[in-house]
Amino acid sequence: MSSELELKLSATSNKLEKIKGLSFPGAETQSDWETDELINTYYDTSNFKLFDANIGMRIRQSSKGFIQTVKASGKSIGGLHERNEDECLLEENKLNPELITEPYLQILVEEAEEEDGGFIPCFTTNFERSTCLLTFSDDTQIEVALDIGTIEAGEQSLPICEVELELKQGSPEYIFAIGRYLIKELDLTLCNASKARRGYSLCENIAHSYRRMHVVELSQGIESEKAFEQIAFTGLRHWQYHELFLNQEQAHSAILEMYRALIYLHHMYIVFGGLIPRQATDDLRNNWGWLAEAMRPIVDAAKHKRYLVHYLKQKADWDLVDTQREKIQSETEEAIEAFKELLATQRYNLMMLNMSQWLYFKEWRNYIPEKQQEQLKTPIIEFAKKQLEHILKDLKREFSDTSTLQPQDYFQLIAKIRRALDTGLYFGGLFETQKRQSYRKQWLHLLDEIRDLQVNQYIYGLQLENHEEDESLQWLENRNNPILEAIGETTKGIFKSTPYWS
Repeated sequence: MSSELELKLSATSNKLEKIKGLSFPGAETQSDWETDELINTYYDTSNFKLFDANIGMRIRQSSKGFIQTVKASGKSIGGLHERNEDECLLEENKLNPELITEPYLQILVEEAEEEDGGFIPCFTTNFERSTCLLTFSDDTQIEVALDIGTIEAGEQSLPICEVELELKQGSPEYIFAIGRYLIKELDLTLCNASKARRGYSLCENIAHSYRRMHVVELSQGIESEKAFEQIAFTGLRHWQYHELFLNQEQAHSAILEMYRALIYLHHMYIVFGGLIPRQATDDLRNNWGWLAEAMRPIVDAAKHKRYLVHYLKQKADWDLVDTQREKIQSETEEAIEAFKELLATQRYNLMMLNMSQWLYFKEWRNYIPEKQQEQLKTPIIEFAKKQLEHILKDLKREFSDTSTLQPQDYFQLIAKIRRALDTGLYFGGLFETQKRQSYRKQWLHLLDEIRDLQVNQYIYGLQLENHEEDESLQWLENRNNPILEAIGETTKGIFKSTPYWS
């Protein structure tokens, strides 16, 4: 089985033509451009079992004949795609799963067929591909492919207009260098979704639901560094998955999930600060902070919409609610468009490419003395327990006397509670599921109670539009008092219960 490493960038037909006239920096030789027509048919079972298993299977027809390819999804971040594939020549345009030689892929394909029946055509990706081969001084070879065509599934279609840089042999550093050059020179943008992923998005019978952040499945013996990488990829996959929905009606919900991934990654840098030096993540944290600022108006708008729903359950001023709704909707639409424009900027695409390079080459090691790098190989379990215990002790101090805490104090604690919950997502898979879920449920309930206080604060602000301040303050106090008492009881119960990692 071969391993494929490639970088994908989105372009326009005009920019593809400009690329043909470029002299790529650093390349000692560049072959002539060659063009071929590629007709690709993707297969799956009627209920898309290969899709569920993150497997793509196709037959490609070109001047070289018929080629059957099976690919595992592998890793994808910042336009860089690293995955395993099995490829073979066919004598005719007819699928033959028996020719798959890689055991893992073979098993998954066989299981899909046994469970759901034979394979049928699902969609096609038909395009013209122009290629040239770059050779560098150390014999590294990179194929540059320019693709233009369409993806079709029934009556649905999407355009193809992209650049693929595939490492044929040698050092991957050149892929990043060329990608960076194309982003700066022609304002190309990274393409995280493969042609197969985009093709599946057109299939009517697939439910394309929003994913939620979930517990990372780690083994107790996994090395700390590998655990860190796996956790990082989990957050980045969540971000990239929801990028696919930005041009649909549910764009607002998609951005909220992207923001969720951003917070998850921010917490990850904090939690792993004892293992990955802070200076190793400075640039990453600054860039994620920049994105957070751009997303905050969209996140706040979602909160305010939710608060208005609560307000309507009371004796709401309908005119005031309608005015607020219109204002929120207008501001949200503007903020979403601004955010989508931001994702097309050089800064964003260079940031994501740098993130990909940082992970691929494990660049944090450059900040750790060689003698201390052994700690990266220690099992994650003890580090996980220490981190979970540390944040619990910190929260115990914050909640030591709930009788003195006011709503604003609880608002300030939301970030710490979220970090504690995310730490549970990073490491919770190392422990017994039922105990973890029961313990986590208490913290989620506490967070909901604090959010009820936020709702009241928002409604209080609205009521000041047409009520006396003293009247509104009395309303706020009456609403908050029972919630504050409930929070006190909830925290007592939490700190009396035994943590799942003990």
